Amino acid sequence: MSDLQCAARLIVVNPPGLVDIESLVSSLAHEKVAAVYAADDVPDPSRAELLAERLSASAELVRDSLLDGAGGFEEIVDRHRGETVVVVRRGEQSAPELLLVDADGITSRPLG
Repeated sequence: MSDLQCAARLIVVNPPGLVDIESLVSSLAHEKVAAVYAADDVPDPSRAELLAERLSASAELVRDSLLDGAGGFEEIVDRHRGETVVVVRRGEQSAPELLLVDADGITSRPLG
């Protein structure tokens, strides 16, 4: 991760959070989402593609881990300093989580 101080805003969504796409899109209405990234190990990546389409954002399937601190995660953080992106990765939580990532580390809080 680069040492720039401008935080990347990552909205983490797990597969249970993709069940109701319209509700999720509504909860993200106040966000300007630049891209939606999905880990290739999520059960149905087409749900992430649908989310991206509904948010008018680009979609990308990532063949690297999107867990905090992993290579794919760090690449997204570096690429999107000062921007908001959605990261779809494995997990059980149904509510989206906001991660603010900068050189000082990761701050996590519920979205909303």
